[in-house]
Amino acid sequence: MKLARLCHFLLLRAAFYRFQFINIAVGKIVHDICLVLEITDSMPSSDNKEFLSRFIASTRRRLERAEKVIASPEHADGRALAMEIHLIWGEAAMLDLPRIAQLAREAESAARRLGTQDVAEARIACAAAVRAMREGLDDEEARWNTQRGSEHSIEGRPCRVLVVDDSPFAARALSHVFERNGFEVRTATTISEVLDLCATFSPSILVTDVQMPGVDVSELCDRFREATQGQRTGIVLVSARSDVELQDCLHATGADDFIPKCAGTSAVVSRVRALSKDISG
Repeated sequence: MKLARLCHFLLLRAAFYRFQFINIAVGKIVHDICLVLEITDSMPSSDNKEFLSRFIASTRRRLERAEKVIASPEHADGRALAMEIHLIWGEAAMLDLPRIAQLAREAESAARRLGTQDVAEARIACAAAVRAMREGLDDEEARWNTQRGSEHSIEGRPCRVLVVDDSPFAARALSHVFERNGFEVRTATTISEVLDLCATFSPSILVTDVQMPGVDVSELCDRFREATQGQRTGIVLVSARSDVELQDCLHATGADDFIPKCAGTSAVVSRVRALSKDISG
C-alpha cells in the first residue's frame, strides 16, 4: 500500500513539475524521491505521533512563509507559492491525511490565481485558504493528542501546567488548548496568584507571557522556582517578540524554552509536551 502511494505521488509530482514549472531542475524531483523514501522507511504505522509532529512542524513553517508572501506589499509570486503549498499536499496524501490534503489543494489553487485576478481579491482568497490549512492542522493535532489520553504524566499523574498572562482571556484560551490535550491547567495574571497556585496546585510547568505591564518576568521565574523548590519543574516563555529578543530573555530568566506566539498554540503544546517528558525522565 505504501509503495502504491509512493508511485502515485511521484507520478503526480513529475507531471506537476513537467507541465506547471518547466524550468524546475530535475534535482527537485530527485529530492522528492529521497524525501518520500525516507517517509516510507521511517513511518512504521499511521499512529507514529513523532513523525506526524515533524510533518506538522514543517507544514507550519511553510504556512508562515506563505503568509509573509501574501502580506508583503510587493508582487507575490503565485507560482512559487503554489509549489510550496503543493509540497504540503503531497506529504499529507502520503500520510493518508485527506482533509489536510484537500485544504492544501484548495490553497494551491488560490495561490495560482495570484497575478491572474484582481490583486486584492486574490490575496484575500489565498490568505483565507492558508488560514483554513492552519486551523485544519490545529484540529488534526488536537485529535491525535486526545487519543493519547493522559500520556503527559509526571510521577504517575497528568502534567500540571500554570499559564500566566496579564490578559485573562488569553490565559484562558491557551489553557483550553492544554486541557484538550490531556494536561491539568490553571491560570494566573499576577505573581501573587502564581505563588498561591504553587502552594495549592503544584504545577510542573510554568508557561508565561513575556511582556506584561506590572510583572517582571525574571522575578516571576525566580519566585516560581523558589516556590516549587524540590520539585521537577520547567518554564516556557511565550511572546510576540522576535526570536533574538526571546533568546536574550531566555538567558536572563533561566527559562527552559521559548516560542513565538506566531507559531500557534499547538506549537506551544508541543514544546510543553517535550519538556514534560524531559522532566518525567
